[in-house]
Amino acid sequence: MLTGHEQRSELFTAAAAAPSVLQMHVLGLPQLWWRGDDLAWRLPDKQQALLYVVAVEGHAMCRTALAQMLWGEWPDEAARANLRVALSQLRRALPGMLEIDMRRVGFVGAGAAVLCDLDVLADALLPGAPAACRLAGARAWRGELLADFALPGCDGFERWCAVQRQRAAGMALALQRELMHVSEAAGEVDAAIRHARALLRIDGADEAAHMVLMRLLAGLGERTAALRQYAECTAALAEQFGARPSARCYALYVRIHADMLPTRAQMFEQLAGPAPAATALRVH
Repeated sequence: MLTGHEQRSELFTAAAAAPSVLQMHVLGLPQLWWRGDDLAWRLPDKQQALLYVVAVEGHAMCRTALAQMLWGEWPDEAARANLRVALSQLRRALPGMLEIDMRRVGFVGAGAAVLCDLDVLADALLPGAPAACRLAGARAWRGELLADFALPGCDGFERWCAVQRQRAAGMALALQRELMHVSEAAGEVDAAIRHARALLRIDGADEAAHMVLMRLLAGLGERTAALRQYAECTAALAEQFGARPSARCYALYVRIHADMLPTRAQMFEQLAGPAPAATALRVH
């Protein structure tokens, strides 16, 4: 039987076959799929933002907080009136999806019919999450949260975005780091390289990921690529932190430069041990 997060991962990839499901992409360029249509092209930005905020927060939101966040440049009464209009229009665009009362705005059934890629990423980090769930979480990351989506003049929304973008990136980094180390420990070289590179696309100054790539590339006999990886690490640390690689990272570079790390074939031979000596046949 599938777990809850496995079911969510499967539903997320097949949401087109479930017209009553709102499929929401908030990682990377935002998308809102509803009944085969991408509402992100049709809904006004502030109505989209309202849906994104409720989905990312994962619970019903206070109407006053939403009005201040999305119409903070307006007087209070005008902000509340704008929120009422937006909610009325969203009810028509998404019939049966929103639960709205005098105080709060949320999704019906605590969002049971909403599939959000951020939730797939969060599920992958739960203790005991199966391998398929963790890989689904890694695939869900398409870039920073709400990439290129902004509401000029809405300082409250921009502050909220900055916090949530940092949180989402931290989740993606933690997942890729776990997958990278697990793959390396299991000897799954191609997977470890893939996860290390995905990690560096999020944080190019992650020294541990650079070191994993240096080790694995050198083990594959790609010494030049491993040394180039050290140069990329050095440049990224200098640019982002004004720092140099750690002593451990430099020591790894020295070993690779001296061609002291064994290749994968050599490591296999070492693990296999020496070939058994030939034994003479005894004639009776």
